[in-house]
Amino acid sequence: MTTALTAFIAAPGLAQTVPASSDSTGAIEEIVVTASRTAQDGLQAPTPTQIVGAKTIEQQAATTVMEVLNQNPAFKATRSPGANATNTSSPAQATADLRALGGQRTLVLVNASRVVPFAPASNLGVPTTTDLNLFPTLMIDRVDVVTGGASAVYGSDAVSGVVNIIMKKKYDGINVTAQTGISEQGDYRTIRGGFIGGTSFNDDRGHVVISADYSKNNGVPDIYSRDWGREEWMIVSNGQRAANGQPAFILAPNVHNSLGAGGVITSSIPGLTNMTFNPDGTLRPFQRGAISGGSTMIGGEGESIIKGTALVPDVKRFTAYGSLYYDFSDNLTGYIEGGYSRSVGFLDGVPMRLQNQTIRRDNAFLPEAVRAQIPATMTSFNISRIGHDIGINHYRIVNETPHGTVGLDGKLGGSWKWDAHASYGVNYYSSYTTENPVTQNLNFAIDAVRDPATGNIVCRAALQGNPAAAGCVPLNLFGEGNTTQAARDYIWGEGLAKVKYDQVTAALNIVGEPFSTWAGPVVVAFGGEYRRETQRLTADPIASANGFLTAGNAVPYSGKFNVKEGYIEATVPLLSDVSFARKLDLNGAYRYADYSSVGGKQAWKLGAVWEPFEGFNLRVARSRDIRAPAINELASPGSNVANNVTLLVDGKTKNAVIPQNTSAGNPNVDAEYADTWTAGFAYRGTGALRGFGASADYYNIKIKNAITNLSTVNIASLCGQGETYFCNLFTYGPDPAAPGERIQTGLVAGSLNVGAFEQEGIDMTLNYTTNVGFLGNGGRYSIAASGTYIFHAYVDSGTGAAPIDRAGENGWSNLGSIPTFRGNLSQTIGNRDFELTLQTIFISKGKQDVTYNTLPTNTINDNSVPSVTYFNLYGKIFAGPERDFEFFWAINNLLDKDPPMTPYVILNGPVNGQYYDKVGRNFMVGVRKKF
Repeated sequence: MTTALTAFIAAPGLAQTVPASSDSTGAIEEIVVTASRTAQDGLQAPTPTQIVGAKTIEQQAATTVMEVLNQNPAFKATRSPGANATNTSSPAQATADLRALGGQRTLVLVNASRVVPFAPASNLGVPTTTDLNLFPTLMIDRVDVVTGGASAVYGSDAVSGVVNIIMKKKYDGINVTAQTGISEQGDYRTIRGGFIGGTSFNDDRGHVVISADYSKNNGVPDIYSRDWGREEWMIVSNGQRAANGQPAFILAPNVHNSLGAGGVITSSIPGLTNMTFNPDGTLRPFQRGAISGGSTMIGGEGESIIKGTALVPDVKRFTAYGSLYYDFSDNLTGYIEGGYSRSVGFLDGVPMRLQNQTIRRDNAFLPEAVRAQIPATMTSFNISRIGHDIGINHYRIVNETPHGTVGLDGKLGGSWKWDAHASYGVNYYSSYTTENPVTQNLNFAIDAVRDPATGNIVCRAALQGNPAAAGCVPLNLFGEGNTTQAARDYIWGEGLAKVKYDQVTAALNIVGEPFSTWAGPVVVAFGGEYRRETQRLTADPIASANGFLTAGNAVPYSGKFNVKEGYIEATVPLLSDVSFARKLDLNGAYRYADYSSVGGKQAWKLGAVWEPFEGFNLRVARSRDIRAPAINELASPGSNVANNVTLLVDGKTKNAVIPQNTSAGNPNVDAEYADTWTAGFAYRGTGALRGFGASADYYNIKIKNAITNLSTVNIASLCGQGETYFCNLFTYGPDPAAPGERIQTGLVAGSLNVGAFEQEGIDMTLNYTTNVGFLGNGGRYSIAASGTYIFHAYVDSGTGAAPIDRAGENGWSNLGSIPTFRGNLSQTIGNRDFELTLQTIFISKGKQDVTYNTLPTNTINDNSVPSVTYFNLYGKIFAGPERDFEFFWAINNLLDKDPPMTPYVILNGPVNGQYYDKVGRNFMVGVRKKF
């Protein structure tokens, strides 16, 4: 830990804690909204809170708030356009994932109220989360990040923490911004324009604010545009390890696909095995690499496995938000606020890949010279082929979200206040795919024969009169470039899947001081909330039947739930202005929620804040938090497959090919729950130390009953270990081969409460601002640093195996993997004419996968990931008599640092974009004008 702490002092920082806060725009009292409903000051809340202010967002020329939050060490960039270009379900969306425990365990609020989530059109596996790109950044006053459990205060999902986006409620004048950007390679072109305008009326009783923002980024369409991309790094399974004594996996450059662009014969046939087809149909030996396994190899003649991969998708986005507040009297304020967001993401998929595809011996396209070498006893053989010449499927993801809230704030007399609001939001999600191979059409087209009546090459199924094969056009797989446009048009399909997600909420909150103790007034908040959410997925007939070969399938379903909640929170002062305690407060909260899906659930929190002297607070909190299952975890139909399953049935081993569905939802799945401890200090300097702030908070989160889906192999293994629950997930019937005995006949598992997480770490922040005389009028220097060090990050997948500590795993293939240390440091100098900020981002060294090198069958040649430091430079120049014109610029990745190679074979990308920059040095310039 010494290394990490040293790095923290010399590196990274972005967010601020409640102390110190030029960046919080003077809104420290409003921390009540997020950290606690009863604390009168942010420092009185026992749960740690970090603040990202409007100044920070403007400083970085960020087009979305997630661009800034992703730099916070407590976040993992699970979903954002720059993080994962192969995210075909939501390329234009961005979701918050505190502690790398999954975005579904971080609650997102706007002005302390829930926002309708979006639900990608996949049956399961993609969590229901809130898109942070819904809001114009100019409208954001600040973002409060609560880094501890808060279910007792805000309800389900606040397990890892809360992100509360505080919008501007008052604004006078107009502020217009325009900016453009480009990478050093000439791609990643960005344009953005936006404005915020507001005014007061009727003697300042009414306030109206409106903002809109448009941005477009054409992304980085080709991984080969980067030198490290052209090196073609991947992790290869070493199929020859037993013979050469090498590790089971090899991290290496020059990794190619072994499927073959013209088709490679994989069947064991003397003289034909490992032969590939030339464009003219003749054969030659396929040049395999030195090491090969599965469909990849190091070297050889195959094409790169990452050919055609985009680094960043093409994204267009429009958002608008507005609010109207009106004081009907000194005791009653009414308001309306709402917005609309539309984003479109464009992304190319991967070329069609066929592995061990069955080809019949009488295939009409098969050259006669090859057919003659196939033994007459063989009716078919297998080939593998990658179809760059056949086409790449294309995705267009459209996400639209209108949402609105109406409410009242009032005073009841004395210290008592109340607020009530009702909101409605709906998310329309659409996934369009083109040039998407249809499995049935592909199989029909591959099985080509000669029509004995005409001699023409036709599809066998069409010749046999199969009505499903009407219009079939034969496809020639032998040799690259021999497919016809007509055949490609036939095998392709266009997919469309849509999701409509509705959320209705209504809430009432009351806060006041019922009485006082010897140490001061007791503050109590209580209230109730009703919420109803519904989801409906529809899809085209092919997608509905899981008819596409690789992607775009979505089985229709619908689901809903409602919840009625009540809570109470109190802050009780115990000591005030005594020798050892300027203040000592206890805080507690309790919430009861009645779900239509999982019944009654409870959440609670206990905490204390001790201020031994002015500005220095010690705080501790313990909470029980919950996450109720999302609709897809309850109702998704999943997908059925039929494979062989080996199972111990009544003490005897049985093998059978059975239908199985392990990806479905489960109406009987229960809620997750978490136990969280936080303890630490926060200091806000006074006197000579005014402008200085620091904090450090230890946390420990234990999540149990985590919702997950196990594989058939895992379920069968647990059944074999005597776990009756898992045996009961199978259906059974008489074994026809063994009278009087049973055999498995099917499996429907669905979502299960079998997972668990435990993460332990410490968050640290430091802030300092001071005047600097030599910089002239308004001269100042400020520093803001933050860092998170992870002690442990245990993940229990529920398979019966020992939990795995994923701390220090910088690869991205596993939920819960997180670097040991991340940090940020921002240093700013400026005066009334200019501002210059240098930001440093540090990520500690780690491992590709912590499970490598633990077993002889799971070793790797190089499991290390080096530490990385990035530098960003931001600048502003102010002009005009009122300094109301601003020219700003940014250089991100100032030193053009290449990312470390952290491949994830499933996504076919050599870099973990959730932590590492893939774009390289890029530039942004823009102007802002206030009227």
